[in-house]
Amino acid sequence: MYMDERKKKQFKRQNNWNKNNMLIVGAQYRKEFVLEYRQALEKLGLKQSNEIRKLMESTIIKAKNIN
Repeated sequence: MYMDERKKKQFKRQNNWNKNNMLIVGAQYRKEFVLEYRQALEKLGLKQSNEIRKLMESTIIKAKNIN
């Protein structure tokens, strides 16, 4: 019982932190395109979240260099 309460409290803290500090980025593409992308990621041993983050960081750097 004690572990369940600890896990619930931890989940609540983490959920609260996520609500205050995180945002979800989403997009919708054709099924064939997404499946091909997933296969490419798997073949290259990459993770979708890491690749999206790299692209976002690259875009931010490009925008900063314009000024």
